[in-house]
Amino acid sequence: MKKILVIIFILFLNQTFCQNVNEDSEQKIQHKIYSKCFESLKPIPEIENHIPLKIISFCSLSECVMGFEYAKDEKTILEAISKRAIEICVILYDEGTPIYLTSGMDSSYDADEKNQNLTDDNHLVYISVAECLSSKSLEKIKDIVNEQTKKLINKNQTKTYLLKEEF
Repeated sequence: MKKILVIIFILFLNQTFCQNVNEDSEQKIQHKIYSKCFESLKPIPEIENHIPLKIISFCSLSECVMGFEYAKDEKTILEAISKRAIEICVILYDEGTPIYLTSGMDSSYDADEKNQNLTDDNHLVYISVAECLSSKSLEKIKDIVNEQTKKLINKNQTKTYLLKEEF
Protein backbone atom coordinates (compact mmCIF):
# COMPACT_ATOMS: atom_id res chain seq x y z
CA MET A 1 0.00 0.00 0.00
CA LYS A 2 2.84 2.38 0.86
CA LYS A 3 4.46 1.75 -2.52
CA ILE A 4 1.24 2.62 -4.32
CA LEU A 5 0.88 5.86 -2.34
CA VAL A 6 4.52 6.79 -3.01
CA ILE A 7 4.05 6.15 -6.75
CA ILE A 8 0.85 8.22 -6.83
CA PHE A 9 2.59 11.00 -4.89
CA ILE A 10 5.56 11.00 -7.30
CA LEU A 11 3.23 11.10 -10.30
CA PHE A 12 1.35 13.99 -8.73
CA LEU A 13 4.58 15.91 -8.10
CA ASN A 14 5.75 15.25 -11.64
CA GLN A 15 2.49 16.60 -13.03
CA THR A 16 2.69 19.68 -10.82
CA PHE A 17 6.28 20.62 -11.66
CA CYS A 18 5.95 19.93 -15.38
CA GLN A 19 3.46 22.70 -15.92
CA ASN A 20 5.30 25.90 -16.77
CA VAL A 21 2.81 28.72 -17.17
CA ASN A 22 5.42 31.14 -18.58
CA GLU A 23 6.29 28.80 -21.43
CA ASP A 24 2.65 28.49 -22.38
CA SER A 25 2.13 32.25 -22.44
CA GLU A 26 5.27 32.81 -24.55
CA GLN A 27 4.10 30.23 -27.07
CA LYS A 28 0.64 31.79 -27.11
CA ILE A 29 2.13 35.20 -27.93
CA GLN A 30 4.17 33.72 -30.78
CA HIS A 31 1.14 31.81 -32.03
CA LYS A 32 -1.02 34.95 -31.83
CA ILE A 33 1.44 36.87 -33.98
CA TYR A 34 1.85 34.05 -36.52
CA SER A 35 -1.89 33.51 -36.83
CA LYS A 36 -2.97 37.14 -36.36
CA CYS A 37 -5.63 37.91 -38.95
CA PHE A 38 -5.53 41.34 -40.57
CA GLU A 39 -9.14 41.90 -41.61
CA SER A 40 -8.24 45.07 -43.53
CA LEU A 41 -6.46 43.08 -46.26
CA LYS A 42 -8.39 42.80 -49.49
CA PRO A 43 -9.08 39.42 -51.12
CA ILE A 44 -6.45 38.11 -53.52
CA PRO A 45 -7.91 38.36 -57.05
CA GLU A 46 -5.80 35.48 -58.38
CA ILE A 47 -7.61 32.96 -56.19
CA GLU A 48 -11.18 33.97 -57.03
CA ASN A 49 -11.65 31.03 -59.42
CA HIS A 50 -9.63 28.53 -57.42
CA ILE A 51 -12.23 26.72 -55.31
CA PRO A 52 -10.00 25.12 -52.61
CA LEU A 53 -8.16 28.40 -52.00
CA LYS A 54 -11.24 30.60 -52.12
CA ILE A 55 -12.26 29.54 -48.61
CA ILE A 56 -8.94 30.75 -47.16
CA SER A 57 -8.95 34.44 -46.28
CA PHE A 58 -5.14 34.87 -46.44
CA CYS A 59 -5.23 37.37 -43.60
CA SER A 60 -2.45 35.72 -41.56
CA LEU A 61 0.93 34.15 -42.17
CA SER A 62 -0.36 30.74 -41.14
CA GLU A 63 -3.08 30.97 -43.80
CA CYS A 64 -0.48 31.98 -46.38
CA VAL A 65 1.46 28.81 -45.59
CA MET A 66 -1.68 26.72 -45.91
CA GLY A 67 -2.58 28.35 -49.23
CA PHE A 68 0.96 27.96 -50.52
CA GLU A 69 0.70 24.24 -49.82
CA TYR A 70 -2.54 23.95 -51.82
CA ALA A 71 -1.36 26.05 -54.77
CA LYS A 72 1.74 23.88 -55.36
CA ASP A 73 2.66 24.54 -59.02
CA GLU A 74 0.41 27.46 -59.96
CA LYS A 75 2.98 30.21 -60.36
CA THR A 76 0.65 33.24 -60.42
CA ILE A 77 -1.14 32.09 -57.28
CA LEU A 78 2.15 31.36 -55.50
CA GLU A 79 3.40 34.86 -56.37
CA ALA A 80 0.16 36.41 -55.11
CA ILE A 81 0.41 34.51 -51.82
CA SER A 82 4.07 35.54 -51.51
CA LYS A 83 3.07 39.18 -51.95
CA ARG A 84 0.41 38.75 -49.25
CA ALA A 85 2.99 37.30 -46.85
CA ILE A 86 5.17 40.34 -47.54
CA GLU A 87 2.18 42.64 -46.91
CA ILE A 88 1.56 40.99 -43.55
CA CYS A 89 5.25 41.21 -42.69
CA VAL A 90 5.24 44.95 -43.45
CA ILE A 91 2.10 45.49 -41.35
CA LEU A 92 3.66 43.66 -38.41
CA TYR A 93 6.86 45.70 -38.82
CA ASP A 94 4.90 48.96 -38.94
CA GLU A 95 3.07 47.91 -35.76
CA GLY A 96 6.44 47.55 -34.05
CA THR A 97 6.52 43.75 -34.18
CA PRO A 98 9.15 42.72 -36.71
CA ILE A 99 9.24 38.95 -36.92
CA TYR A 100 11.81 36.36 -37.80
CA LEU A 101 10.55 32.85 -38.51
CA THR A 102 12.72 29.92 -37.49
CA SER A 103 12.57 26.19 -38.03
CA GLY A 104 14.72 23.18 -37.30
CA MET A 105 15.76 21.20 -34.30
CA ASP A 106 15.28 23.11 -31.03
CA SER A 107 14.02 26.19 -32.89
CA SER A 108 11.24 26.77 -30.36
CA TYR A 109 13.78 26.69 -27.53
CA ASP A 110 16.06 29.09 -29.44
CA ALA A 111 13.13 31.40 -30.22
CA ASP A 112 12.12 31.49 -26.55
CA GLU A 113 15.70 32.29 -25.53
CA LYS A 114 16.03 35.10 -28.08
CA ASN A 115 12.64 36.53 -27.13
CA GLN A 116 13.69 37.02 -23.50
CA ASN A 117 15.02 40.46 -24.42
CA LEU A 118 13.12 42.06 -27.28
CA THR A 119 15.17 45.28 -27.20
CA ASP A 120 18.50 43.73 -28.14
CA ASP A 121 18.18 43.06 -31.88
CA ASN A 122 15.87 45.50 -33.62
CA HIS A 123 12.98 44.32 -31.44
CA LEU A 124 12.70 41.11 -33.46
CA VAL A 125 10.17 38.54 -32.31
CA TYR A 126 11.41 35.07 -33.15
CA ILE A 127 8.70 32.58 -34.02
CA SER A 128 9.38 28.88 -34.37
CA VAL A 129 7.18 27.55 -37.16
CA ALA A 130 8.54 24.00 -37.33
CA GLU A 131 10.85 21.78 -35.35
CA CYS A 132 12.38 18.80 -37.14
CA LEU A 133 9.88 18.41 -39.95
CA SER A 134 8.89 21.21 -42.27
CA SER A 135 7.20 21.50 -45.65
CA LYS A 136 8.63 23.27 -48.69
CA SER A 137 5.79 25.78 -48.59
CA LEU A 138 6.49 26.63 -44.96
CA GLU A 139 10.19 27.06 -45.70
CA LYS A 140 9.40 29.26 -48.71
CA ILE A 141 7.11 31.56 -46.70
CA LYS A 142 9.70 31.61 -43.90
CA ASP A 143 12.40 32.72 -46.35
CA ILE A 144 10.13 35.37 -47.90
CA VAL A 145 9.16 36.83 -44.52
CA ASN A 146 12.70 36.79 -43.13
CA GLU A 147 14.10 38.44 -46.26
CA GLN A 148 11.44 41.16 -46.09
CA THR A 149 12.07 41.75 -42.39
CA LYS A 150 15.80 42.13 -43.06
CA LYS A 151 15.07 44.63 -45.85
CA LEU A 152 12.79 46.67 -43.58
CA ILE A 153 15.34 46.70 -40.76
CA ASN A 154 18.19 47.67 -43.12
CA LYS A 155 16.05 50.40 -44.69
CA ASN A 156 15.22 51.79 -41.25
CA GLN A 157 18.87 51.63 -40.14
CA THR A 158 19.95 53.45 -43.30
CA LYS A 159 17.37 56.19 -42.63
CA THR A 160 18.55 56.49 -39.03
CA TYR A 161 22.18 56.66 -40.15
CA LEU A 162 21.41 59.34 -42.75
CA LEU A 163 19.47 61.39 -40.20
CA LYS A 164 22.41 61.22 -37.77
CA GLU A 165 24.78 62.33 -40.54
CA GLU A 166 22.66 65.42 -41.26
CA PHE A 167 23.08 66.64 -37.70
